[in-house]
Amino acid sequence: MSQKSYTIAMIGAGPAALYSTAKLTEAGHDVVIINRDIKPGGLAEFGIYPTKYKMKRGLRTLFRKILADDKVTYFGNVSVGIDADITLDEIRELGFDALVVAVGAQGTKWLGLPGEDADSVFHAKDLVYHYNSLPPFSEQEFDVGQNVCVVGLGNVCLDIVHWLTCEKKVESVTAVARRGPAERKTTNKELRIVSAAIDTEQLQAEFDQIAPAMEAVGQDPEKVYKALTRFVDHPLETESPTKFRMRFMRSPKSIEVDDEGNVTGLTCQKTRLTKRDDGKVGLEKLDEYETLECDTVVFAIGDSIEPTIGLPVDPEWSGSFATVDEPWEAHPDRPRYMVYDPDSDDPMWDTFVVGWARQASDGLVGKAKADGEQGCDEILAYLDGGFPVAPGEKTASTDEIVGRLRSTLDERKVEAVDYDDVRQIEAVEQEKAEEYDVEEFKFTSQEKMLELVCEN
Repeated sequence: MSQKSYTIAMIGAGPAALYSTAKLTEAGHDVVIINRDIKPGGLAEFGIYPTKYKMKRGLRTLFRKILADDKVTYFGNVSVGIDADITLDEIRELGFDALVVAVGAQGTKWLGLPGEDADSVFHAKDLVYHYNSLPPFSEQEFDVGQNVCVVGLGNVCLDIVHWLTCEKKVESVTAVARRGPAERKTTNKELRIVSAAIDTEQLQAEFDQIAPAMEAVGQDPEKVYKALTRFVDHPLETESPTKFRMRFMRSPKSIEVDDEGNVTGLTCQKTRLTKRDDGKVGLEKLDEYETLECDTVVFAIGDSIEPTIGLPVDPEWSGSFATVDEPWEAHPDRPRYMVYDPDSDDPMWDTFVVGWARQASDGLVGKAKADGEQGCDEILAYLDGGFPVAPGEKTASTDEIVGRLRSTLDERKVEAVDYDDVRQIEAVEQEKAEEYDVEEFKFTSQEKMLELVCEN
């Protein structure tokens, strides 16, 4: 435990932020959480598929314990960044001893294809937020058609397939992957949920077509096919006519749009698997193209950082914030969490990134926990004077800092909520769930939640 107690600003309230908060408070420090959303939880609350009730309940129980700690202060409904409610520099000037940015990957990753701006082209993240009742996405209309192409073949793709199959009940959904079926990034747990919708006739025809390319790199098509179809007898959670199809070795190149702005297809460049010198499977683009008919395209290709948060971006890779390059002597094999300023060529000694804010779309809740806790080792080392620059003498108590933050937000007419407000909202949601005899009820309107807080 540190000899002194410091006050740390935690920007974000997802898994990485909350696990980091737990470790920092255990070390004797105070943590002030500043969250964009009214309710905490991040992707654990708004990214996990809605019907995974047991998983969500377990995480909520754990997170509630963390948030109820007397050393934790919660500010929800506060945006941080450039042209937001408050900037990182303004937060730092309030007297915090360290800043931890754990806002996840709030940016949207696109491929820059012609036709991406069509009305029926969506990013998976927006749809996930929509069906998980996160305002304002929960209040938006998404004009999804009957024949959908989903670009990508990871677990997020399968969540979208799950929603399109069991909720929207579209005619067909086709996952489009640049690589082969052996390179898919899905887990059996997620595959099992949607396997009954797999169009096995189409999939067998697809394997007949790509088998030679798989065999050329030492893969066993029959074995991979069996792995993909092992759960086809597992029932869907509801009856659905949806046919789930898969197309492999197809790299999207353009979205076809008619004169009225309607999506008509996804044009892909065919690819071929290759054997690299290191023994891994590579990819070669062919001079062959194919247009897959569809009326909707969803990109499930991961997310990116949001540079408007106000941290310097890595000059060599715009997909991440800049962090210190030099290995940390205490843990030389770990990534670095301390932010680096390329303009001054110096570390930002008091500022750190953890979770998806450090590496976008990397892993699930377990990975976020590990990353947050590893990041805290570096944060605590800084607070304990383990780096060339250490925190200065404290100029304000946590209560004074919290008071300054609250005054700043009040002056700017920001309707911030505290954790007692969150508990009130959750209590009413539980009452609504019991009233409607449903497993879970969520308010889909930010205004409704704020009205509820004001009434109480």
